[in-house]
Amino acid sequence: MPAAASNKRVKNTRISRPFSTTHLPSSPSPYPQLTSIPVIGSQAWNLDPAAQTDPIPEGHTKGWRVYVKPLDSGPEITTWLKKVQFKLHMTYADPSRTVEAPPFQIQETGYGEFDIEMRLYFDSSSGEKAQYRSHRLRLEPFGSEEQQKMQRDNNMVTSETCEIVEFNEPSHDFFAKMTAEDQFAHLQKKGGGAKGGRGAKGRGARIEYEGGREPTANLPDRGSEALPFSRELEKKMLDMLATAQKDMDAEIEKEKQKAVDRQKRLKEIA
Repeated sequence: MPAAASNKRVKNTRISRPFSTTHLPSSPSPYPQLTSIPVIGSQAWNLDPAAQTDPIPEGHTKGWRVYVKPLDSGPEITTWLKKVQFKLHMTYADPSRTVEAPPFQIQETGYGEFDIEMRLYFDSSSGEKAQYRSHRLRLEPFGSEEQQKMQRDNNMVTSETCEIVEFNEPSHDFFAKMTAEDQFAHLQKKGGGAKGGRGAKGRGARIEYEGGREPTANLPDRGSEALPFSRELEKKMLDMLATAQKDMDAEIEKEKQKAVDRQKRLKEIA
């Protein structure tokens, strides 16, 4: 008989699963953090009627999909995420759709952009309520001129974000799942086993991963063309925002000085 689930909480501990848009770190936390990084995103492309096997609804010019997925080197997403409910625009048949196993995605056709609401349901051992997220479905190329050209050339508009899901003082059972090594088993080389001699197992054995990737529940130091989210990108964004804040503060000081000068002139006229 399996052991009864433990509802006891691991005190002074926070487990977070980052998602982020322009992800900025929150204020320093007093709790130890364990992180991995799933991605919320969508892809859209122009429909080719000649290539479609199913009839295209009248007026629909785009194909699109929306999804929740892990990063390349991240832990298995089903460790903590059990199902996702997608709420589409009311004009779609059955606009509220639930996906209970990977890939957590919905594919459709359409002609207009809209916000897609998502409800994330967690593993029962987490003891946490579902959380809401929202994603803007982008159908037309966006970004710099170079980025827009690339999207048109590839006939693919990709819009992805990362946000953080945090679990404060998780139950002992959930904490064990979120810190277990087997959540990275899907990244291991097929048939590669562990280094350290014939049949090396247990302590001292080194596991090899596909593509030489090192599994991590944190943001990687550097991103890739496919998934750019990284500490390097985060630092660039923080530097950009710091520069913008500095410029804004300088403009505010200029306006304050102008206001002072106007008051002086008004007094002189009076």
